[in-house]
Amino acid sequence: MIESLIFQILVGLSTAMLYWIVSVGLTFIFGVSRVLNFAHGSFYMLGAFLTLTFYKYTGNFTLAVILASILVGLIGVICERTLIKPIYSLPVAFQLLLTFGLVLVFEDIVRFIWGSVPQMMPSLKLGTITIMSKKFPIYSLIIVFMGFLIWAFLYLLLMKSKLGLMIRALVSNNELAIINGINPNIIYAVSFFLGSFLAGLGGALTLPICSASLGMGEKIIIYSFIITVMGGLGNMKGALVSSLIIGISESLCALFFPKLTMAISYIILAFVLTVKPEGIYG
Repeated sequence: MIESLIFQILVGLSTAMLYWIVSVGLTFIFGVSRVLNFAHGSFYMLGAFLTLTFYKYTGNFTLAVILASILVGLIGVICERTLIKPIYSLPVAFQLLLTFGLVLVFEDIVRFIWGSVPQMMPSLKLGTITIMSKKFPIYSLIIVFMGFLIWAFLYLLLMKSKLGLMIRALVSNNELAIINGINPNIIYAVSFFLGSFLAGLGGALTLPICSASLGMGEKIIIYSFIITVMGGLGNMKGALVSSLIIGISESLCALFFPKLTMAISYIILAFVLTVKPEGIYG
């Protein structure tokens, strides 16, 4: 039983890191620009399909992931500059309607280019390692490493760089930051590039585990909103902690209470919001 428990925690940790990579992009965009981006799940889907295409022509999974994630980031910037920028001053309902409309547009684009049939990527054949007499995929360990690497990168970006200083200044006091020469248009564009890049990266990293399909963004956007709200809107530390709670809880629930696996995330969210309506970290 102890071996099974530890193994399930490792599985949950891997799942949590995938949730974190995607949800922190949504958290970052909201934290900087205050835009609730429903199209975030579509960028996740685009990342998966673009990675398939780049892998087909390059034969290199790492290169395909990088190229796809960058392209998704650029698509996010284009959407922000052309569509979202004009409605920053309007009520949140306009943002939700616009970004929900983008979901429908991107689904039709994916259907037109890649078709409606789910597509799988060839196995990477990275093998497994033995942990507590059980075989654990090396790729899952890579995902865990990627999750913590992204946490370190975002921390250094926000706390140790000039760009991070400008972002924090703009978030803390928008008017004072603008008076001191900080251009909000650049910061918002950067936030959408980075947030969309992370969504695309999350979609790319899921390929060796599951297929790329229409509608795959719908599930992840629900989890992203659960994690973002539970951790505290715009709080990246809260997003990381929430991802770990959700991922590991789902994994343990699959072991002990399988029938509750699909509901456990909503149960945890309801409990957290009852105790702390502002989220774990506010």
